[in-house]
Amino acid sequence: MAGRLTSEQIEICWGERRIIAELCRTERRALRIDVRPTGEVAIFAPAGEEIDEIQNRAHRKGAWIFAQIDRIAQRPKVTPKRRFISGETHLLLGRQYRLSIEQSDDPHVRLEGGRLVISARSTDDQPHCRRLLQAFYTLTARAVFRQRFEVVAESFIRKGLKRPSLVIRSMSKRWGSFTPGGRVVLNVDLVRASPRLIDYVICHELAHAFFPNHGDGWRALLETTMPDWEKRKAQLEEVLR
Repeated sequence: MAGRLTSEQIEICWGERRIIAELCRTERRALRIDVRPTGEVAIFAPAGEEIDEIQNRAHRKGAWIFAQIDRIAQRPKVTPKRRFISGETHLLLGRQYRLSIEQSDDPHVRLEGGRLVISARSTDDQPHCRRLLQAFYTLTARAVFRQRFEVVAESFIRKGLKRPSLVIRSMSKRWGSFTPGGRVVLNVDLVRASPRLIDYVICHELAHAFFPNHGDGWRALLETTMPDWEKRKAQLEEVLR
């Protein structure tokens, strides 16, 4: 049986396998277990339920939990590793573009219809092409994210939220976060998603200004602000795997 860790984490065991799950307290009486697209596990349990009882109930779901983790691990990647050569497809704001690389003494990236054109000093210098495209994505993200942020944040400001600042940077495992200092951080790679999915991530993080975890209050706020948030979340996980 799993041993007690902290009030915010529990260990789930099944045979020789073990995983640390995040424990979130809620006002609901039912226990809910979420296996996230990353393979991480979150358990939502009633506020007054004892840790030992939560562990027992989670343990009884062990087979299902690890089956979900295995399914996620075996799921093929939608986007193969990029080589930054002509003919590849790359996402930008939810649309697929065909990559076209041409030689130029003026390195830059531009959109031409359904093509992303990279002008590089050498068409064979893949690291250079990657850096050029990343810089283009970053500039696009700064413009689009700030625009969408202003739109989405307005409803939260009307609820009493002091206008937060926005930070855009590369992140390895998250699409966004809300910092203790009140900043919303967005992953620059989110620029590959459509604006409506970018809006979902912004809304998700702003809701954390009122509720730090993913409990009932947070979910209720999201449902009020963005009724189809769960659909958008599923679409984001499908598109940007």
